[in-house]
Amino acid sequence: MHRSLTIVMAAYNEEEALPGTVERTLDFLRAHVADPQLVIVDDGSSDGTPALVDALAAQHPEVDGVHLARNSGMGAALLRGFAEARCEWVTIMPADGQIDPYDLLAFFAVSDRADLITSLYRNRAYDLKRKVLSVGLRALTATIVGTRARTEGIYLVRRKVLEQLHPRSHSFLLNLEIPIRAKRGGYRVETVYMNVHDRAAGVSKATSYARIAQTFRELFALRLQMERERWTRRT
Repeated sequence: MHRSLTIVMAAYNEEEALPGTVERTLDFLRAHVADPQLVIVDDGSSDGTPALVDALAAQHPEVDGVHLARNSGMGAALLRGFAEARCEWVTIMPADGQIDPYDLLAFFAVSDRADLITSLYRNRAYDLKRKVLSVGLRALTATIVGTRARTEGIYLVRRKVLEQLHPRSHSFLLNLEIPIRAKRGGYRVETVYMNVHDRAAGVSKATSYARIAQTFRELFALRLQMERERWTRRT
């Protein structure tokens, strides 16, 4: 049994998928984690998600519900959830059911020798749009930031390390920023393979053009921020 784990779950208009995903996640936590916490962050949803988050938090002692006043993006929701994390390890979980929490057992198996465990999908079938976005973003990240992040899915990170990394991206880029900062900081990074599943309900919001534009803006901002941090350390 793992010692202590916080799962942060960002939810934007996921009232159909959220109940089943939370039930599966709580089953996993209760079976495999001695000290569990599930933080559900409502990212300014306009459907029944906010009320559902409050009901789940009232019903289950492991659940903490958090609300953002407006839809702010995946990274912003996760950062808000990280601020509520109290356990030794922290991971993320989508609210749409595409990731089975039981796949975290592969992360647990290597956690004694790592500060951050990233993941790659063994079964992901991308459509053309998502493939171009995924490959393009990673290539641009390596070119602009100077470090390639070997990650596709969720990650498991020590909370104390996460706090030292000071991530700040409000878009999907956060999930690349964290391993980039960990590698540059000399932390121990392991990678495992996992499966991805069809979403339980609803539609994906990750590939909207507004979200894509936000991600690329933040990529250039990340480069500038990391350069400022480098100069600060030198002086």
